[in-house]
Amino acid sequence: MLACEIIYKYKGEMNNAILTNIIAAMEKKMKEKGEKIALIKKINNLLIECCQNVFHHSLKNQNDSTPSCLIVTASGEDYYITIRNLVKAEEVPKLKSYIDKVNGMDREELRQFYKGVLTNGLISEKGGGGLGILNIAKKAKNNKILYNFEPKSEQEYYFNMSIAV
Repeated sequence: MLACEIIYKYKGEMNNAILTNIIAAMEKKMKEKGEKIALIKKINNLLIECCQNVFHHSLKNQNDSTPSCLIVTASGEDYYITIRNLVKAEEVPKLKSYIDKVNGMDREELRQFYKGVLTNGLISEKGGGGLGILNIAKKAKNNKILYNFEPKSEQEYYFNMSIAV
């Protein structure tokens, strides 16, 4: 069994300034590990997508911030990005159905579905059309998103998402 090394972890509010700091710290750590620029860019792009999903779609707390947890690990040749945030209980079935649909697609089906979303302009009230999840799946190893939901209360669930890179 391969050992898992924690490369980066963060717990707290998620916003653009913090995302910028996360990207800079990750880039530095990966350069120190001798990783290739292409892999660094891929991981940074996925971190951006994952973190933007958090601050655009997460429940805000009483301070109007978006609490979250992010962990980047390495095992063998693979990196793993795991992120956690709160969502409304009523959003769980729709999000689960959408990720299951995306996970059921191969690379070409993902590409075609992505083009269709862009062409048809299906934009939600939060300004997205599910493109974040699609981008994450397209860039993830095997085009799959691992996820689960844990109840926090009757109205709130933790959404845990993990991808291999």
